[in-house]
Amino acid sequence: MSVLKSAGAMLLAAGGLALAAGPALALTVTNQSDQAQEITVDLGNDEPKTKIEAGKSANLACPEGCEVRVTGMSYGLSANDGDKVIVGKDLRLSFADGAQAANGAGDKAGKKTKAN
Repeated sequence: MSVLKSAGAMLLAAGGLALAAGPALALTVTNQSDQAQEITVDLGNDEPKTKIEAGKSANLACPEGCEVRVTGMSYGLSANDGDKVIVGKDLRLSFADGAQAANGAGDKAGKKTKAN
């Protein structure tokens, strides 16, 4: 009977770890501007929009690569799940770690190079 309890506890712990790891796989967008911003994640066939309040972050799905845009801006940033993107005070998008996405929209490899 204690073997069954141990197995159940291990399954419960593994399930908890899987749930805890989930958000780390999402694209994290942090709004450092002074106002709420509407963020579009272009997934190809779908373009969900999310409002992010000033000073807040949101985890957004970007499973196969996507383009992130701020409503009202004329450009986007190619990103992948696991990336951390910042909306600056000037509404420009950048990677939190100072890296830059590899050239080409929809780059599925998620390669990055150091920003100049």
